[in-house]
Amino acid sequence: MTEKTGKSDIGKDRDWGMGFLKKHRSHFVEKDGEVMKIAERNVLTAHSTMSIRNASKLMEKNDFRRLPVMDAGTSRLEGLIVAIDILDFLGGGEKYNIILKDYNGNFLSAINCPISKIMRSASFVDKKASMDDVIEMMVTKKTSAIHVVNNTEEKKVIGIVTERDVLPDAENVGISVGDIMKKDVITSSLGMMISDVSKIMVRNGYRRLPVIQEEQLIGVVTVFDILKFLEYGEFKSTDAEEILSERVEKIMENEVLTVKKEQDLGEISDLVKKTGIGGFPVVEKGKLIGIITTSDIIHGIYRKS
Repeated sequence: MTEKTGKSDIGKDRDWGMGFLKKHRSHFVEKDGEVMKIAERNVLTAHSTMSIRNASKLMEKNDFRRLPVMDAGTSRLEGLIVAIDILDFLGGGEKYNIILKDYNGNFLSAINCPISKIMRSASFVDKKASMDDVIEMMVTKKTSAIHVVNNTEEKKVIGIVTERDVLPDAENVGISVGDIMKKDVITSSLGMMISDVSKIMVRNGYRRLPVIQEEQLIGVVTVFDILKFLEYGEFKSTDAEEILSERVEKIMENEVLTVKKEQDLGEISDLVKKTGIGGFPVVEKGKLIGIITTSDIIHGIYRKS
């Protein structure tokens, strides 16, 4: 397990909310122009007929947690398939009933059903939207990505803005990890089943769970670890409950990058951009004391006083 030990001075300036954006615009990349100036233009999409298994494969291969679902004929935005919905389908929530009712519990048949079965509505703005509009939507709707469409009538996706795109470039933002980290961390043990972890993630909206043994952090299990299992797992049975009884220790990541509560959010923001990791356990003397995610950083900086 790798532990990051860097420190930074904690500033005193605590200009919360959208006022922070206005005061520190020079620290952000292209935040004062049209949304398309920072939107990623090569958007990976899916059609509603794509299977859940293939969607999982596409997400895992490209490190995406979401795919906009397009109409095959018009390319109109129809919805969104999100990794957490696949976990819901795998036993984490109500969507598991699809496997039981429509496929009689046959896991292999169910994971090849179309994503239209579990997709949700998609949040979007048109290409004329401001960055303030996008950030406000992220904060109020608690979504990690906003799709950009050409207009609200045709709804053709031409870009996407994610949390990483609006993270500050400032070295120090005057807010420490300890100020905004989640202190009551839900964890997993080695013996927990994939179905158990899926339930926890779905119910709490989490994308990762630290794995603890004898009060020590020994790993982390993420949404992508479960998607990899769905893609590459050697299933000796067709029964969903039996397949999803696989233990966390078989799929978790043992190498974990951690942070400290004294570090500034600007430093963590830079770490997200360098590593592509969206969340970090916070440790003190080897023990887990919290967790901080990209969403926490966004909400911490832009929240209203």
